[in-house]
Amino acid sequence: MADRFQITYQVQADSIERAKEIAESIRVEQTVEMPIETLPAQGVSSLGEIEEITPSDRPDLWILTISYPQSVTGDDLTQSLNTLFGNISLYPGIRILDADDSFFSRRFSGPSFGLSGLRTLLNRDKDLPLSCTALKPVGLTPDELADLALQFTRGGINIIKDDHGIANQRSAPFKERVAACSKAVREGEQYTGNKTLYFPNITTSPSEVKNRYFEAVELGADGVLVCPQLTGLEIISELAELKQVPVMAHPAFSGGYIIHETHGFLPEFYYGKLWRALGADAVIYPNAGGRFTLSLETCLAMNKQMVGDFCGFRSSAPTPAGGIHVDSIPGLLKRYGRDICYLIGGSLYQDSDGVEKATKKFTKLLEG
Repeated sequence: MADRFQITYQVQADSIERAKEIAESIRVEQTVEMPIETLPAQGVSSLGEIEEITPSDRPDLWILTISYPQSVTGDDLTQSLNTLFGNISLYPGIRILDADDSFFSRRFSGPSFGLSGLRTLLNRDKDLPLSCTALKPVGLTPDELADLALQFTRGGINIIKDDHGIANQRSAPFKERVAACSKAVREGEQYTGNKTLYFPNITTSPSEVKNRYFEAVELGADGVLVCPQLTGLEIISELAELKQVPVMAHPAFSGGYIIHETHGFLPEFYYGKLWRALGADAVIYPNAGGRFTLSLETCLAMNKQMVGDFCGFRSSAPTPAGGIHVDSIPGLLKRYGRDICYLIGGSLYQDSDGVEKATKKFTKLLEG
């Protein structure tokens, strides 16, 4: 089926008959969007085709597979996303579970650096996990944020990112902040003799994101953080294609797509497959047992999807976050392994010995 691609859905229906009705609606809504009886002959070839309808382990949920002609997307990335979850996103009880490789291979390029590229930039052994932390809170001055960056770097952290809420506030204007933090990281590297990467947050209006990217690079940043659900998903791909520095994707504003069991996207597909295909070198996701609600099973599935074989794409660095405590690292290493980047923020700030000593403890645990 080189001329077609398949999308797998979970739909909520009280009978096989109702599931068939929903499948029929999906194949029309996502392509021609008009009553079939009024469809001109030249539009028939654009329709989706129902390939399979099977029951799930719940009596009210059904699994549908529908194939679509490659031509409906025009090989355009934005239109591909529209075909994936356009008008049907307005229907209740539809969840995207998967799309086959032929959906991705013609339109997506994957990460430009990926997990292996991050390790190369850091001179980090391939058998060691990566460490990450966040500069916060909003309201600190550039000098105060830079001082934190210096302490984290002296503690041996691999990646320092801005908190996703730090943008271009008067308290820490973007250019001043990035310049100060980049300089502080370089200073801290002189103390440790090791590389640390600084990723400022460049999330802003879609028309300005690239300008922030180039400004960040010019000011000495080693990568960038972006919230693609706020800027538009395709920005991941546009930044990845620039190939100057790695792109870390943050899940802010995406919760409505992944937290519902019967609507939106399966998290491992959304973060693990789609964001990887778009080009995220690292993908932050809410870790099980933290402040958010994803299960351990889901987190394990996301990790596997981000680093497993997929269309020849480089692996994205799975980056669990959201309430991870330093003392949980030994258990997480057993659970998640080493092809991963652990992001800890609050726990390092809470340590009474200060963030530098807390970071040293964190990095030592990762290498144990």
